[in-house]
Amino acid sequence: MKKTTVLLLLFCLLIPRLPAMAQQEMTFEDLRPLAPAGTFLEEGQEPQVTEMSYKSPNISITIEKRREYDSDVYVADIYLADMRYFKRAFSHDKWKSNAENPGVLVSRNNALLAMTGDYSSLFDKGLVVANGEVLRKTANQIRHNCLIYPDGRMETFGKGELNVKEAVQQPIWQSFLFGPELLDEGGAPFEKFDSKIGAANPRSVIGYYAPGHYCFVLADGRGNGNKGLKMTQLSAFMSSLGCQAAYNLDGGQSAILIFMGQVVNSPYHGGRALNDMVYIGE
Repeated sequence: MKKTTVLLLLFCLLIPRLPAMAQQEMTFEDLRPLAPAGTFLEEGQEPQVTEMSYKSPNISITIEKRREYDSDVYVADIYLADMRYFKRAFSHDKWKSNAENPGVLVSRNNALLAMTGDYSSLFDKGLVVANGEVLRKTANQIRHNCLIYPDGRMETFGKGELNVKEAVQQPIWQSFLFGPELLDEGGAPFEKFDSKIGAANPRSVIGYYAPGHYCFVLADGRGNGNKGLKMTQLSAFMSSLGCQAAYNLDGGQSAILIFMGQVVNSPYHGGRALNDMVYIGE
């Protein structure tokens, strides 16, 4: 019995250990100098809040409602002092758990601005990184990818373009697994998509201008005077905003935008429970 135990211990010591899915070490850059003067308040000042805006020493949010393609479209312009304020939340605080009311997710995480996530738990393959923690690092050849880095950059990748093994060699703050990507490498719109969800629908989108400067875009659809946006229309709209990259997240009945605890848009059939959200919070 003792001999067997010793052999097992030696075996465990000799075999190579698999890398743990753990928090990555990363450094967040100060992105304030990249923003226009007056974007943020001075340190120590109390946040300034209106019905459609928020400003603090770390975050600036301004929400605009527009009418595009016979649909109500909400554009939340976002500046961040560093990327720690760009976060993800999972239902019941755990990836791959049962869906939860979006309002509960927002309240528990003290989210200032929150939008539908990517529902990455729906897929059994693909890179998933949330708040710097690598949750899964396999490849998915049929999904588009989006990576957000701690220095404030965002990159999107088409089908099969992301080398996961190479990607995880550098710190990743957030990754998304839905798509498609909406702009080419030069920020120009695509004229056609092979996506099965190309028809007009409610949409949730992350747009990227420059390190620390983002937007959340939410388009209503499927009723109440809103048609929703086709994928080509969505691509053209994100390009018209001046985004350098843009990425489509889960939409349809899931498409919801919440600011300061209040639902901003008109979700289809009142929306539904979600598995995850992307949000901005102090």
